[in-house]
Amino acid sequence: MTLELCLTTLMLCLGAPPEASKIYHLKQGVPVDLAAVVEAVAKQDVVFLGEEHDNTAGHEFQMQMVEALHKKRPDLVLSLEMFERDVQGVLNDYLLGRLTEADFLERSRPWSNYQKHYRPLVEYARQHKLDVIAGNIPRHVARLVSQGNTPPLEDNRWMPRLTSSPRDAYWERFNETMKGHAGTVEAEEMDRYYRSQCLKDDTMAESIADYLAQHHHRQPLVVHLCGKFHSDFGQGTAWRLLSRKPLLSLSVVSMEVGDKPAEFDWKPFAQQGHYLVVVPPEPAAEKPAKAE
Repeated sequence: MTLELCLTTLMLCLGAPPEASKIYHLKQGVPVDLAAVVEAVAKQDVVFLGEEHDNTAGHEFQMQMVEALHKKRPDLVLSLEMFERDVQGVLNDYLLGRLTEADFLERSRPWSNYQKHYRPLVEYARQHKLDVIAGNIPRHVARLVSQGNTPPLEDNRWMPRLTSSPRDAYWERFNETMKGHAGTVEAEEMDRYYRSQCLKDDTMAESIADYLAQHHHRQPLVVHLCGKFHSDFGQGTAWRLLSRKPLLSLSVVSMEVGDKPAEFDWKPFAQQGHYLVVVPPEPAAEKPAKAE
């Protein structure tokens, strides 16, 4: 175990949330501690941890959640937006000790902030023999769709069996968020980007649903990590998972960045999830490269 992972594990064992972070129960409108959140969400089938990709305090919170939930639900499974379906075998081989870490990283296309923000989770899973779902669509396939191209036949095996891009509340939120971004001015371009977004959501939802179907004799707790847009308001991946397995119970934990988390006004985010963790901004000098 590396020094970084040891320090992270020690922090988790102490049970305190990351310094300056604050958790809010959005339905009740009150701050809560980590133990209360874990006690509640551990009863679910799936927990969505929506994140700010490049926020270190947020990732520390995720590690705390994962370890604490693992103690409550030993049959815990991680599901990650950050790895793609076509590297599932590579990820499995690494978790089982069949690959060196160098080989794993060379073949799995990790995000640019993997070492700092996602490696502790993967190493924790490896140490405790937990399954990890590489949930996302291969990025080259999503890119082709966003460019208006049809993926080649050989990529069909990575595509979800069902995908759609309805003009619903998710579309409205996506459209509003993307306004003004380069390359999304024209309606046709916006439509392509939205179809690519929905393709990712359907793929991640299907990956989780398929895992649960293949392991129906168990009752694992799946913890899915994704950019918060994919799960906020119960939309995106969360909604598409329920459309596939409507009897699942799930919780959505969202994330916001605030200079003073303890004084954060949670009210505008009351519908964003079941819980909201507010984390301090990433120090400018330490801000990593943007995740892909």
